[in-house]
Amino acid sequence: MAARSLLSVLLLLACVLLEPQNARALTLSARLIHRFSDEAKALRISRSGEDYKDLGRWPQRNSMDYYHLLASTDFQKQKMKLGSRRHFQFLFPSEGSNTVSFGNDFGWLHYTWIDIGTPNVSFLVALDTGSDLFWVPCDCIQCAPLSASYYSTLDRDLNEYSPLGSNTSKHVSCSHELCESGTNCESPKQSCPYTVDYYTENTSSSGLLVEDILHFAAGGDDGPNTSIEAPVIIGCGMKQSGGYLDGIAPDGLLGLGLGEISVPTFLAKAGLTKNSFSMCFDEDDSGRLFFGDQGPATQQSTSFLPSNGNYETYIVGVEACCIGNSCLKQTSFKALVDSGTSFTFLPEALYDKISEEFDRQVNATITNYAGSPWKYCYNTSSQDLPKVPSVTFMFVANNSFVVHDPVFPINGNQGVVGFCLAIQPTDGDIGTIGQNFMTGYRTVFDRENLKLGWSRSNCQDFSDAKSMPLTPSKGTPPNPLPTNEQQSTPGGFAPAVAGRAPSKPSAASSRLVSSQFCSLRLLPLLLVLFLIVLVI
Repeated sequence: MAARSLLSVLLLLACVLLEPQNARALTLSARLIHRFSDEAKALRISRSGEDYKDLGRWPQRNSMDYYHLLASTDFQKQKMKLGSRRHFQFLFPSEGSNTVSFGNDFGWLHYTWIDIGTPNVSFLVALDTGSDLFWVPCDCIQCAPLSASYYSTLDRDLNEYSPLGSNTSKHVSCSHELCESGTNCESPKQSCPYTVDYYTENTSSSGLLVEDILHFAAGGDDGPNTSIEAPVIIGCGMKQSGGYLDGIAPDGLLGLGLGEISVPTFLAKAGLTKNSFSMCFDEDDSGRLFFGDQGPATQQSTSFLPSNGNYETYIVGVEACCIGNSCLKQTSFKALVDSGTSFTFLPEALYDKISEEFDRQVNATITNYAGSPWKYCYNTSSQDLPKVPSVTFMFVANNSFVVHDPVFPINGNQGVVGFCLAIQPTDGDIGTIGQNFMTGYRTVFDRENLKLGWSRSNCQDFSDAKSMPLTPSKGTPPNPLPTNEQQSTPGGFAPAVAGRAPSKPSAASSRLVSSQFCSLRLLPLLLVLFLIVLVI
């Protein structure tokens, strides 16, 4: 260490002696010697005093042993490079990987606790793959109630974020590359405003963008979990409207879309995880969320499709639809895979074909429930759901996404009294695969390879990823039938595709480094070089 320090001082001295206006340019040259050359061998013998026979393994040029030694060194260098990066196999919120659905009380979406800022504050945020921005209620002007007494399923109050209360919060100016509203600002230095309008009617969030840290835990193959602090840009949601005032995502929304401002993008660009994440929703309304998960090798998959030439949302192409063992003709369509939509929506003509075939195959009596928008509902004489035909989406290469129970139960005083086909029609030619059809699957959003992956899972046993911390999930009460207002809203009354920040090239300016950086008088340079040689 002392030698290195002295070397640094000597190099600094060399630059202090810089006088470019008076000195002539000096060119320094050096000969390169290959480490397995005869010259290198002779040099090693002369310096170490070793005998030729004591050199050990010295390969003959262009022999197999020669190339093997070269490759071995390359592999060691690659391991050193990989080992120097803090790249974790899995990343999940520090509060745990668990997700949970509270049914009607919280809009039938899945939620997870996530900690923000310093000191850290916990927020119960909805998971939404159909939008990008992560926002939380903040310095509220118009927000949903945050008291636990307002909700039947909470045992603690929800929190409100304040940038002034966090030591790690930072101002995001209008000149920031991710400030979509920057052109409307009076000054490039003022705080960047945001407004996100969601597909659900009159539902939006608006406020200011801020930078702060999210708290994660990391798991990998070679050690215990590690605490990670990741800087991200979040929305300080001062004003919410529509569904966000009625119990949907009252404590914030975690946008997981493909946009530059989404949390998965920040994590991947920071080199913390692979550019992928998985969500797993179990039958008991619990689930898991893991960043960096690319799924098991045995999973099925299909490619995401571009929209207007760009990959902006998780859209997939369904080749055909099957009910039970009957595959229907002319049933191809495009669909957005959206955890932020509670139920599944199909283009109207396709909906008619599928629901009519389902009705033909189901062994139950069709009925109507007063005020319900669900057209295909049925009575059941058993307290348990009867066996119903599955719904299968077929993809290229014969990959299939099978929904074994494409219905939701209707509970009465004596248990299950009926069920409804959990599909609704929608306008347009793009449907939505909502989180109800994702239940029972480990769904992987592989953004790195632009693929959707899926494999059947109970969300507890990930045999290919033993390092995943899978704590037992807490039970939740059975979910009642959605309210009439929630049932009738196109897009599942939940947030669907939101406005996203544009993907722009980095605004960071490149630094030009001049190749002519030192000119020294000859005598001082020789003195410095002589001292360096003595140190070495």
